[in-house]
Amino acid sequence: MILFCLQVNAGDARTFQITDQEDYDDIILSMDFMVDPRNDLNITEVSSSEFAGQFKPITYINILYDSLDHDIWLRFKVSNQSQNPARSWYFESWGFDINQFTFFFPAADGRYIANTSGYDYPFFQRNITHKNFNYFLDLRPGETKTYYFKVRRDYPLAFNFHLRTNEKFISHSLNEYYLLGIYYGVLLLILVFNIYLVYKLRDTLYLYFAGLILACIWFSLGRDGLAFQYLWPNSPSFNPLTEGRITQLMVVVATLLFSNRFVQKYNTNPKMLKLTLLAIGLKVILFFLQDRWIHIDGLVYIALTIFIMLIPFSMGLWLLIKARIYSWSYLFAYACLILVIINSYAIIIALFEDQVINWYFVHPVIFLEVVLFSLSIFNQIKFLQEQYKMVSEEKTQALIEKNRLSDELNNKLQEKVRERTEKIENMASDLASKNIELQTTNLKLQELNVQVNQINDFLRKNNEQLKTNMEEVTKNLALMKGLDFESFKNVFPDKDSCLQFLSELKWRHKFQCKKCGYNKYAAGPNHGRRCKNCNYYESPTVETLFHKLKFPIEKAFYILYLSNRKDVDLTLNELSDILELRRETCWAFKNKISQAMEKVDHNKDLSGWENLALVHLEG
Repeated sequence: MILFCLQVNAGDARTFQITDQEDYDDIILSMDFMVDPRNDLNITEVSSSEFAGQFKPITYINILYDSLDHDIWLRFKVSNQSQNPARSWYFESWGFDINQFTFFFPAADGRYIANTSGYDYPFFQRNITHKNFNYFLDLRPGETKTYYFKVRRDYPLAFNFHLRTNEKFISHSLNEYYLLGIYYGVLLLILVFNIYLVYKLRDTLYLYFAGLILACIWFSLGRDGLAFQYLWPNSPSFNPLTEGRITQLMVVVATLLFSNRFVQKYNTNPKMLKLTLLAIGLKVILFFLQDRWIHIDGLVYIALTIFIMLIPFSMGLWLLIKARIYSWSYLFAYACLILVIINSYAIIIALFEDQVINWYFVHPVIFLEVVLFSLSIFNQIKFLQEQYKMVSEEKTQALIEKNRLSDELNNKLQEKVRERTEKIENMASDLASKNIELQTTNLKLQELNVQVNQINDFLRKNNEQLKTNMEEVTKNLALMKGLDFESFKNVFPDKDSCLQFLSELKWRHKFQCKKCGYNKYAAGPNHGRRCKNCNYYESPTVETLFHKLKFPIEKAFYILYLSNRKDVDLTLNELSDILELRRETCWAFKNKISQAMEKVDHNKDLSGWENLALVHLEG
């Protein structure tokens, strides 16, 4: 839509009255304008009476939203009604990025002296080397002069013109540069400090944060025009590098990379990185689409940019909450960044009515954003230090416990070595004494050999008689009177004696581990044996008739003993009373003995009761 602010029969130029004030703003609304459709008019033609009626009053600070390819002529008629002759006046334009700005100053002979400068010209072509366009009016009290300006622009900027006294101009300029110097100085200090942290800690978090600070500095230099003044004053071709969408893209990409690394240090999640890269890709696509292939409205562009940034931000906020990290400084810093993006389109969105506040509002917001992100990093460092301290304490405790166990093991090994050494020395001493005894015994054996030969003769003589008497002796042994329980207890008084007898009986030939087959053992509790290879412990009752026995083993021994006697035949009731056991218990064990006899085909006449003790019944 083309907005024209027309005034029919405009006539002569309006006159702006200077009184006793030191500063006038919004003087754009007291000026007139004219569009040069062919861009071929000169000051002589424009200032002539023929064109006087073609100027129209300006009623809107943007003057026109279209005619970006045409020169716009501005006319400003000023009357100095101030009574102070010591005051001199300056005209200032805040639109530092106007492509071409030509000021026409009226000379005494009626001609106009031109001064052309702008964003497309070297910086030092300006009369006053200031980031804004400033011109001395040379307007004495009582004088009225008409000034002309020719403007060429490439976007519909809002014009912000001021009239200031010399004192006010100097004071304003010094304060402005002083505050900007503090602003950039603090950002540079934080930047240098983070570069130092990158060098010392080798952490990409500080590298990304340094990139974010550098992007903010670049954004600010492009916004207030200092890059043109101080970095490349003679190379205006570099000015597009500080164009708003480029610097905004740098700030957004740097923030997304920093935010991803910041969150990942608290709670590592691959999805966060993927969403960050996706958001960066979408922002780059949006940047190249704008004004290159399609036109995107400024408000829509801002909304899409904020939406893209909120994708990884929402994921990061969820990860922080999941890790129970409540970083308010990080949250508010992100909010400041969104304000920066919104304010970067101050042409479209004016947060404040005052043009100065609206333009410079972004600087304290950026400063606050950097400070809040710095606080977030400091809080993270504190958190990581606490985590490191806690892990170090746990590691120290683990090392202390490890050293204690190591010392304890070493002491045990030393004791074992000492005991083994003593044992070997004792064995060596015993072997020496045994060797002497063997030598002595060898001599005795030689003497006994003669005696044995003599005894053999005697035995051969009695052999026939022994064969005759064997049958009778066997019968007598089988019918030998049995021991009662009290007498039997004198032989096997307790569990320990029974287990000792069973252990000697079970392993009278050799020991062999049932688990690994190893044949070396160490004595265990209850006369059991523990394998020296796999540490398996075997009880004397395992795989014997007494396996999983539920009543005292000495009583079971007596039942087994009676089972092998022919001359003793106790009823279950009698056996239950003698042993103080339940009748069913006695019956069950006697039944188990019967099964064992059947399994090994036991002969009571020829085999002892102890042979049944080693019979193992399945189940």
